Amino acid sequence: MNSVISRRSLVAGMGVLPFVPHLVHAQASEPIRIGVLAPLTGGGGPYGADIVKASKLAADQINAAGGVLGGRKLELFVEDDETNATAAVKAARKLLDIDKVVAITAVWGSAPILAVRPLTLEKNVVLTVLGSADEVTEGDTKGLVWRFQARASSWGEPAALAILKGGYKKIGLLHLQNPFVASMIPSFVETIEKGGSKVISDVEYKPDQPSYRAEVEKVYAANPDAVFVPGYVNQFTSIAKEIYRGGYKGKVFSLTIAAAAGIDGGSTFVKNVGKEVAEGIEHVQPISPLDRPEYKAFVRAMGAPDGTVFPFAALQFDAINVVATAIEKSKSANPVEFAKEIIPITNGPGTKVATGVEALALVRKGEAIDFTGAGQDLKFDQRGELLGRPFLHQVIRDGKDVVLGTVGGAA
Repeated sequence: MNSVISRRSLVAGMGVLPFVPHLVHAQASEPIRIGVLAPLTGGGGPYGADIVKASKLAADQINAAGGVLGGRKLELFVEDDETNATAAVKAARKLLDIDKVVAITAVWGSAPILAVRPLTLEKNVVLTVLGSADEVTEGDTKGLVWRFQARASSWGEPAALAILKGGYKKIGLLHLQNPFVASMIPSFVETIEKGGSKVISDVEYKPDQPSYRAEVEKVYAANPDAVFVPGYVNQFTSIAKEIYRGGYKGKVFSLTIAAAAGIDGGSTFVKNVGKEVAEGIEHVQPISPLDRPEYKAFVRAMGAPDGTVFPFAALQFDAINVVATAIEKSKSANPVEFAKEIIPITNGPGTKVATGVEALALVRKGEAIDFTGAGQDLKFDQRGELLGRPFLHQVIRDGKDVVLGTVGGAA
């Protein structure tokens, strides 16, 4: 699945560029190698293909406009992390040791990210992620780890606000046992209690159980009037079926990554459970406002209908563009050097730009830019955290997602 880009002949008289310690000197005309470690299978499988497509869209646009650093093209190396830590480590080692990438991007699941992070830090390679576990940006990241997504602890408040908006008082919590979900639970409970409601049952479930009947029975034993079920689509599919078969009453809330129906009702979740089971389920997700011109342009470029929700692909498009622009601004393909330019090109001040092609043209002229991005107006703190991520609140009606508004937002 690697994108194939022909190499240009060596430009006479050009010297070599400094590279990261594990790489030998690269010729100035060689492609700049970027890893796309995407969840093509496993829990993140429904999003992997779009993540890869968005990566290639960004690289193709930049390459068609002349590449970076005087004509060097971006070459993508795509691997499947299977939404699994063991598979992610194996793929990351290939990307680092054989493909010699300067960045690994697109890693989605919290467990794969946390497994891959030590490898990229050891090699001094940039890591951009689409996952949310708080631990991803904690500790010494050397300025090389960048989260193109809302931090997990910021997901709990918007989910709670969506429930409180419905006036529900007795809340059940049935949540996946993993770092991503664990990070959001404290802020969820705190927001529920501040809103005058109460969590009356709290049950964990594991990702690979053959059945979730016992956990469903336990959380509903307290007769909650609403239940929040954060996790991934594979588990939530089984849980939603159990709730429906058991005839349990009470509103069901989840995350869009688990319960999305899509504007055409063609999601994995709805196909697996049927419209009747999915009816009325509400879900929240950090997402670009759908009416932003930059996001609409991205949707068109992806060949998708207006209004299509891309929870991760738009931010991956931004990640590839930001990496390329940082390389150009630093005049170096050394990750330690170009990582220093990510905040200057995203946080401004400068001319607002939404694509890598626009950004590169201005950077080459020595002008300051403020990268707005397709996924959102990009801003990062010194830890590499994306700031100000808005959350979309939707409900499934007749097998399709209907937007109810926005709630909360990362800060």
